[in-house]
Amino acid sequence: MKIFIRLFIFLLIAAALAYGYIWYKNKQIIDEAFTSLRTFTSASYDSTFVSADGKSVTRGIKLTFPGTSTDASIEEIQVGTGNLIDSFKFIRSIESGMWAEDPNTLVFKIKNFQFPLTSDLDSTSAFASSSESDLLTEMQLAGCSNKNSVSISDLNEMGYSQISLDLDTSINIDPNLNQAKFTIYASARDYGSYQIEFLLDNFTQNSFASKLKNVTMVLNNDGYVNRLNEYCADLVGISKEEYQQRHMDYLQHVLYNQSIYLSEEFFTQYAEYVENPRSIKISSYPDNSMDPFQLMSMSPQLMLSSLNMTVTINDHEIRQLFGARPNPEDLPALDEPVKVVDDSIETVQGLTLQDTDPSLLAKYINYQAYFDYRGKSYKGTIESVEGSVARINTQVSAGNYLQMPFRISEIRNLQVRREYQAD
Repeated sequence: MKIFIRLFIFLLIAAALAYGYIWYKNKQIIDEAFTSLRTFTSASYDSTFVSADGKSVTRGIKLTFPGTSTDASIEEIQVGTGNLIDSFKFIRSIESGMWAEDPNTLVFKIKNFQFPLTSDLDSTSAFASSSESDLLTEMQLAGCSNKNSVSISDLNEMGYSQISLDLDTSINIDPNLNQAKFTIYASARDYGSYQIEFLLDNFTQNSFASKLKNVTMVLNNDGYVNRLNEYCADLVGISKEEYQQRHMDYLQHVLYNQSIYLSEEFFTQYAEYVENPRSIKISSYPDNSMDPFQLMSMSPQLMLSSLNMTVTINDHEIRQLFGARPNPEDLPALDEPVKVVDDSIETVQGLTLQDTDPSLLAKYINYQAYFDYRGKSYKGTIESVEGSVARINTQVSAGNYLQMPFRISEIRNLQVRREYQAD
């Protein structure tokens, strides 16, 4: 009996020492972080500790956005693993540099991040409106008096005076399957909320060889879309109902000029969303797991074709997302001049299967290719070109692909599914 009592006391002391070590290192890390932050702006916190489940908890944070007089506050920040033992190993791995002991679960939470939307935020690079917009912003602001971004002053005009944000992110790694699941959830009160989940294949720590297996994004609207439509209607000088139709007309032109041709079913459901915005869900299950960094260099047309997306609007799943390319004369008439590009060719999902000189293969990395080689026909995705050899991820059977080398000089009848352009 005594040996069990001694063992229990020993474990209790060891746990207390481990917790004390974690508490001390947490305080040290937080203090160092705020000392570094104070070199750029004013920042402080009330308290920090380690919770029973191994998370670093810091409360009562106050800071000023660099270069402005705008103060922000955060009620609580949590960073950590799933338990005290993993947190102890994690801190030890940071100190030793032996990252093999990284935990399989990491979480990061921000509770009640509040900051006022003041005019001086418009002068900072982090909040200032960009002169160039991305495709999603162009779609959102189609027909909104030629605006290409939403500034802080725009938000003020829409009735927003501050942002209150909760953020919850996590990473869960399965070392047996070499997979990692990332989850991001953000709620901004009357702006709305969104959740993003994506799964990576071939995931190993300290490796950049991970492949995107699937991704899901859900956007729930709690008022922002309605306020934006009302604001844009006022800018144009028409009623909200008239602006909704104007937005749909301009949206078709925006998509057409990006060579993205969506179905009538999509436009019908999206029109209902504009009138009664509730939720949009986008899911992607690529035929082949993709390198996430490939997406950054893809055109909108190639990205949509590669991601194999499913779109659900107001709980209605779009069964056919893409449609035929419309004739330019069939596009809605607009009350402002818009340049329309007419390439007069038939396209599939915004891309066109075109005859291509094999010497140009290096221009079309990540694009689909169809060709003959040594008496056989192949199709696949162009992975790389090195010297006289092209490596192509080739379909060998339904759902199965193999990366193979092909001598460029022996490739015949090459066609690449790509944007229209003169060679």
